[in-house]
Amino acid sequence: MLVKSIILCLLFLAPYGFSEPVQIDIRHRPPEMSIVDKKYSGPLIDIINLLLIDADLEAQWLVVPWPRTLLRAKLGQVDIIPRHSMTPERKEYLLPMLLGYEQRSVHYLLSPHLKNIEQYESPQNFSDLIFGLLRGSYYGPYIESINTNISTVFTHDINQLMSLLLSGRIDVMPIQNLNWAKSAYQKVKDKHLGQHYKIAGFKESFMSGKYISIPKSSPLANRFHQLNCKLFKLRNSGAINSFYQEHGITPYIQIVDNKESQQQLNSCLKQNSGL
Repeated sequence: MLVKSIILCLLFLAPYGFSEPVQIDIRHRPPEMSIVDKKYSGPLIDIINLLLIDADLEAQWLVVPWPRTLLRAKLGQVDIIPRHSMTPERKEYLLPMLLGYEQRSVHYLLSPHLKNIEQYESPQNFSDLIFGLLRGSYYGPYIESINTNISTVFTHDINQLMSLLLSGRIDVMPIQNLNWAKSAYQKVKDKHLGQHYKIAGFKESFMSGKYISIPKSSPLANRFHQLNCKLFKLRNSGAINSFYQEHGITPYIQIVDNKESQQQLNSCLKQNSGL
């Protein structure tokens, strides 16, 4: 209730009159971002609303598929992109604001048509295989490091990837959550009777940052340091954790003394200096 009280207080304290509109692309990713009957809820919604209210900005939410959001970001057609991972490519056109960290694991699903499965005991044995990836998704350091050197098939749909895997048109399908694999398999298994994916005997684990970003080509880019500083203060004070706990969600890991967080803190110095 404390966090909600803070937002209500800011709403009443916010000056009457025109607030600058901010275009925010959102997608249904419960429990962090939920869209039900055109109503938006979740800790990320609360966090963004707090950031904007404090800066006299007004959120204009738009439901957009993730691949199209990335394209809109490059074109400057969106102002804020909530909750995503960062890649070298995205750094070229996004200004990232660190939200927190999570421990992630990537599993590797193997095609039933592969022989001698036991030889694929580490990602380094995958050099001659065809990968299937969701376009615009982040799979971790290993996939990022080899992505330009492997044969890759991209799709926008996890069910389509599963069909490609079961039919042998791709050899490897990285995935973060094995429940997603089970769900996709149930939807396409009738088209691939007698075929079932196999799971490699290893997984890749790593700490991954999560971000709220402003596209460099957005007019809001000139408010980046103001909003980034505010988000750092919310992380440092424990307010971000409170937002998640009030929704019954495990918060992100907050590390505020590492290099990345200190860079975020620098936004406070640049904001105060007028840069």
